[in-house]
Amino acid sequence: MVIIITVSLGVRANEFRDEDLKAVYLFRFAFLTDWKDRQPQNGRYEFCADGKSAVSQRLQDVVAQKPEQAIFRDIALEDDIELGCHIVYTTENEEQRIGALRSRFPDALIVGEGKSFTAAGGMVAFIKVNNRVKPLVNRKNLLGVPFTLRSQLLSIAVIDEEGNA
Repeated sequence: MVIIITVSLGVRANEFRDEDLKAVYLFRFAFLTDWKDRQPQNGRYEFCADGKSAVSQRLQDVVAQKPEQAIFRDIALEDDIELGCHIVYTTENEEQRIGALRSRFPDALIVGEGKSFTAAGGMVAFIKVNNRVKPLVNRKNLLGVPFTLRSQLLSIAVIDEEGNA
């Protein structure tokens, strides 16, 4: 009996892949941010991603389940500078590319992967801590943005003050 319970619990834990968890985190980030003047009037946050990564595809699926709360846009396909992205997810790690995203979307939370992402100017990155996905927040890269991250988000995140996370 113990073996059956252990195996079934192991299977359930494996049902959730990292990209699933990251997509849910991205969706929740919109609600764990104080957008001030950028709070959507229609109640729908804009989630943007550049390309077809597993995380962006899962995020698109999550958003599709909540059309009254969110819109998904693939910024690799849309050249419209007027996009009102609240959250931008990218797989880029080059400083120039991240800088270009920050210039194109100055009012958005720019999220990516790994410590190299925040070292290159990204605001929040996904990292593994004790084999669990956690958000890494770089406070320096959040200076001057027109929004603030709420304490609920900061309480679950690893804080990178000066690249020392």
